[in-house]
Amino acid sequence: MAATGNRIAVIDGLRGYFLVMMMSSHLIFDGGALLLRVHHGEVAFVEDAQGFVFLSGLVVGLTYARILGRRGTVALTEKAWTRVGELYRLLMLTLAVVLASAFLLPGGSQIWGWQLGILGTAPLDHVPLAVGLLYQPAYLDILPQYMIYLVAAPFLVRWTAAGHGFTVIAGSLAIWIAAQMGLHLPLVAAVERLVMMADSGAALRAYFNPLGWQLFFVSGAVIGAAAYTGQLKTDKILGPQRLGLAMIALGLAGVFTVIRVLHGLSLLDGELGQRFYRLLRREDLSLVYVLNFAALGYGVAFLLVNAGSAAVPRAVGFVGRMLHRFFAVPFFAFLGRHSLQVYAFHVLVAYAAVAIQWYAGPLNEWAKSAIVIGAVLSLAIPAQWHSLSQRREQARATLRAATSSQA
Repeated sequence: MAATGNRIAVIDGLRGYFLVMMMSSHLIFDGGALLLRVHHGEVAFVEDAQGFVFLSGLVVGLTYARILGRRGTVALTEKAWTRVGELYRLLMLTLAVVLASAFLLPGGSQIWGWQLGILGTAPLDHVPLAVGLLYQPAYLDILPQYMIYLVAAPFLVRWTAAGHGFTVIAGSLAIWIAAQMGLHLPLVAAVERLVMMADSGAALRAYFNPLGWQLFFVSGAVIGAAAYTGQLKTDKILGPQRLGLAMIALGLAGVFTVIRVLHGLSLLDGELGQRFYRLLRREDLSLVYVLNFAALGYGVAFLLVNAGSAAVPRAVGFVGRMLHRFFAVPFFAFLGRHSLQVYAFHVLVAYAAVAIQWYAGPLNEWAKSAIVIGAVLSLAIPAQWHSLSQRREQARATLRAATSSQA
């Protein structure tokens, strides 16, 4: 796979792709929009957030394992906490823009009613909750969750580097099972009571259950750290000899595709439907989502790794090359290299689209398509801004080093 510095371009491309799909998922129009139907979520129980969380864990595992090996434990912990601080400042900046817009625009609390919740009706009364990461507007709640994962990341990477990756995965799986069983609910209720004691009109708000979704981040982090430290051999897991396993995985993904289409057409009913929907809880990352992601993820990874191999059938190699070219598109890769800045910006764009529809609606299909395309292209703005900021910081660091050496 082509590399950009120490990063694998196709991983950045995948992250960028999921950001683009996330942007389209968060654009809401009255009556829907045809262009938004072009989405992998229409044919699979695999969504953008799942891929984004897993790939973020994978990049963290690769990056933090390198820091651990070259600079040690202290530098690893400092890196994680510095990143948490950056994320918190980014979250607060985005939150400030959202609340200021709701306050300044006429009818702001109505424009973004459910997105803001209690922050729309009485923002000043409940801002401490948002600052304390206990209540977030729609689409921002994944950032506090990611901050929790980053705090845990140094421990995950250290244990994996020490050869305890399977133990880490087992612990993560146990926490995920506990979340599926609802064993965390008494603790959540206790925290909610404490919150309501401090703010009688408040409540906790976070759509994703971090105890369920941590399974993907932890799995990605362990895979990344194990790959960097040489404990995980890509050829043994994804080599041509695993063609049969890859076909089984893609076949299982195909079964989920059929079920997803039936679900979308409201044809999944009766006893079968009832049993299936018990396993379909997106907020907890239930079994359907885990199995579908694992099957499709393994199959796609196999195709990408063997894109140039002569040891697999031509059709398999061809599909792999097409996927590789698609996910390596420079636009996707560029967004992926600045993913968290792009994510925060996409929230503002999603809110802006709601306001445009409020003031200018109803919109026809052409207008909706123009907004979708413009929203996706606008994601390059924060990526470019962050890229320039990184270059300026590197230039200042080089200048400081040169000045220090001359002194």
